[in-house]
Amino acid sequence: MSAFDAIPKPMPAAELKDAVDALRQAVTAATATVSTPDGAVEVTAGPGNSIVGLGFGRAAYRYRPERLGTLVVDTAREATTQATGSMTEAVRTARHRRRELTDLPDLPDLLGGTLPEVPRPDPIKFDDGPSDGPADDDAQRADQVLRRVSEESQRQLAGYAQLRAELADLTATARSADGGVSAQVRAGGELLAVHIGSGQLQHDPATLASIVHTTVMTATARAAMLMADRVQQLTGPRLDIRSLVESYQTPNPDDDPHRS
Repeated sequence: MSAFDAIPKPMPAAELKDAVDALRQAVTAATATVSTPDGAVEVTAGPGNSIVGLGFGRAAYRYRPERLGTLVVDTAREATTQATGSMTEAVRTARHRRRELTDLPDLPDLLGGTLPEVPRPDPIKFDDGPSDGPADDDAQRADQVLRRVSEESQRQLAGYAQLRAELADLTATARSADGGVSAQVRAGGELLAVHIGSGQLQHDPATLASIVHTTVMTATARAAMLMADRVQQLTGPRLDIRSLVESYQTPNPDDDPHRS
């Protein structure tokens, strides 16, 4: 058995594609909708803390603007918690149905928009003994490759640990075109705050919901790009993380190009 036998074999491309498609379908289909008891606020959450739907009922106008913003955040938090639970269960079901996914761990943190704990690398035993012929020379060359892989892995794990710590405090803020609504989102998609100005209550429920939802989506996209920029610094130019994240950001035709 050579040293290269210790390196895990990659999943065949066709099996990997099928496995990824199965996971994507399972995660995308899992959403949760939560409403306040009086119907003032309704939030639908999807993958990665995304707010895919937001609505206001007539009861929303009974609240002061600052309280209404708090209700949006609280309702969104409950919806995202339920959506993450649904997605986790969907992934478990997909794993049981597909042989290629049986070795994957549960991913509640990742599905909830946060990065998993820093993994502990398995120690690699290196051969430091003297060479004794061609066979040993081959083994030493393989050993040198494993050393380089191990050193690179240690560097990446250290960078990942630093990234995970930084993302906990990384946030983005957006304002509506008229400045009457603002939203703050943590990297990973968690909605932290929504502020609604008193003048916004002149809008009908559908218009107000659209303004708030668009502002939240803008803040979420900005948080995602901040996260992508930080990950790009870690990975270097070999992988274009920013373009990958941008491809998943859907521009809203109603967005004002001068939005702050």
